[in-house]
Amino acid sequence: MQLYVDRFNRRDWAGVRQLTSVDARLTVAERFAGKFVTRLILPITSGGLGLGNWEVGEVDGEPVVIILQRGADTWAAHSAIRLDVIDQRIERIVDYIHLELPAATTVTVAKA
Repeated sequence: MQLYVDRFNRRDWAGVRQLTSVDARLTVAERFAGKFVTRLILPITSGGLGLGNWEVGEVDGEPVVIILQRGADTWAAHSAIRLDVIDQRIERIVDYIHLELPAATTVTVAKA
């Protein structure tokens, strides 16, 4: 998960593709569900939405990627992405970028 986050933060799309299975499925909550393809990831990236960095973390004890949004004085957890990894390949991505985290009981960011 950390390597995926590092490559995404560098906007290393070729590196992201290397980590992602050819048959990976992408779900963008309340927006899209289907096969993961490079042209779909670019419009929904954090850079395109004005969001900042990604970090590895947990939401209610589940390992996820936390999307941090820049506030007035600090970065704050905004939303999350769940990655299903099988044999070191990402098989499924569930992206909650359009949903905020207030419903979560606990949010932990590894490097905040």
